[in-house]
Amino acid sequence: MELNKIVEMQIKMDESHGFPVHFPTIQEKYRQLTKDLVGLFGEIGEFSNIVKKVNIKLDRPNEYPFELPEAENHLKEELVDSLIYIIRIGAILGIDLQAETLEKMRKNESRYAQLRRN
Repeated sequence: MELNKIVEMQIKMDESHGFPVHFPTIQEKYRQLTKDLVGLFGEIGEFSNIVKKVNIKLDRPNEYPFELPEAENHLKEELVDSLIYIIRIGAILGIDLQAETLEKMRKNESRYAQLRRN
C-alpha cells in the first residue's frame, strides 16, 4: 500500500472521530498543530524510555526485571503511534508526505553518495 493511501485512511479516521485537519483560522490550525506536536513528543518519549530500559536490561540482565521480547512489541507500537502523529501534522500543513519523502531520499542519495559501500 502506498503511503498516500495510508495518509488518506488516517485522515478519514481522524475526521470521523472529530479530530480536525482543516481549520477556519490560522490560530486554530496552529493550536491543533501544537497539540499534535506535543502528542508526537510524548510518543517519542515513550519509545525512548523503552530503549533506555532495554539498555539497562542488557547491562544488568539479572538485576532488572524487563522482558526484551515484550519491549520490541512496545517499540513497534510507539513508533507507529509516532508515525500517526507525523501523518496528522503533515495533513494539517498540507504536505504530501509520500512525494516529499521520495524527494528527500533522492537528495540524501546524492548528498551521501561518497558513503556508498557497493
